[in-house]
Amino acid sequence: MSAAYKYFISYLYEDGGGNVDITLEEPIQSIDDIRGIEKAISDEFNLGDSVTIQNFIKLNY
Repeated sequence: MSAAYKYFISYLYEDGGGNVDITLEEPIQSIDDIRGIEKAISDEFNLGDSVTIQNFIKLNY
């Protein structure tokens, strides 16, 4: 069984902001990881190209 990395993510987009929790197979380590998460949020919630992650916190549970 592989480790799971859970994060709380706060983001902004063109019309406001939001937050989500996500589970990843690998920890966030680079700006490319963050850009990929922005794209995933954008695709999931149909937000266009305007998603910007403001903050993320690794959850310990």
